Amino acid sequence: MRLSIFHENDKILLLGEGNFSFSRSLLKHNLKIQVTSTCYESSAISGEAENNIKCLETQGVSVLLGVDATRLSEHVVLKSQKFDKIIFNFPHCCSKMRLDKNRKLLRDFFVSSGSLLEPNGQILVTLCNGQGGTLRDAPRRRWDDSWKAREMAAHGDFVLTSVENFCVDMFEGYEVTGYRGLDKKFHMIEALTHVFEKVSAPGPRDFLPSTPSDEVLISKEIENSRVISYREVTGEGEVNTDELAPPFFAFDITFAIPENFGEFLFYSVLHNWAGRIIKNVEFIRLYEFPESNKITRSYRLIYHSDELPLYRGRVVEIHKNFISILLEEKLGVIVSR
Repeated sequence: MRLSIFHENDKILLLGEGNFSFSRSLLKHNLKIQVTSTCYESSAISGEAENNIKCLETQGVSVLLGVDATRLSEHVVLKSQKFDKIIFNFPHCCSKMRLDKNRKLLRDFFVSSGSLLEPNGQILVTLCNGQGGTLRDAPRRRWDDSWKAREMAAHGDFVLTSVENFCVDMFEGYEVTGYRGLDKKFHMIEALTHVFEKVSAPGPRDFLPSTPSDEVLISKEIENSRVISYREVTGEGEVNTDELAPPFFAFDITFAIPENFGEFLFYSVLHNWAGRIIKNVEFIRLYEFPESNKITRSYRLIYHSDELPLYRGRVVEIHKNFISILLEEKLGVIVSR
């Protein structure tokens, strides 16, 4: 977390402060910011917390107790306010080793916090190294063994814009209390701050042809080859999905083809209309039904975007209700449903 991310007169909301030591440490830098500091507990968790609260209030900080980060839009005081930065350091549910609950905590937080953010505002979430599920984690966990921070943020239409080291040395006196004020400390060393910004949910404007024509021109040399990689057809080389910044989502599609089906037109339509989110296409198989002239082709579509907020449920809707209809309209195929 860089101090340069703060600007004069920024309105800052701090969540899950516990003993309020981070709030006091932040104010020592004299950043000329307006701070509202909150914790989940309905009363001070310790004598240290009580002292910190008194000190903060004498410096003009608004201190609120009993603030649920997953229900910010319902809070009687906060729901009518707007902030330039919302900071949530080391969020955690009350259960150990429950990835599902920690993911839900993040998801509900992002859904709830959007209405409190100023235009061009930012959310900063600091997690222990390895929890976020980004390429900055070292060592990196499997995506399904992380908190899936990017995907959870997408539920609130947030995208990850950067991941920074959380510089503990800059926040002298900051002591993480652990979840629910317990003495189980988090590992601040090598912790990472994830910076998110709110964007619009994917809509029709994101699926418009990138050229005046529905088709992308493909050279005869490629057309006469047997290449079937979507990335090779568009001249960008093959993609190893293991190297994509997570999350990426793979869904299969099978459709019956007409006699005049052109595979390269298939690639072109996907590239031209959905190239912002479809990053790779893999051919799976062709099947000819013996009792009829019906032929089906199956492909695996790999969805990913750094610009659009994607989560699994949203991608399922796009796959079923946009891509399938697009292929039927443009290619005359019949998609299996």
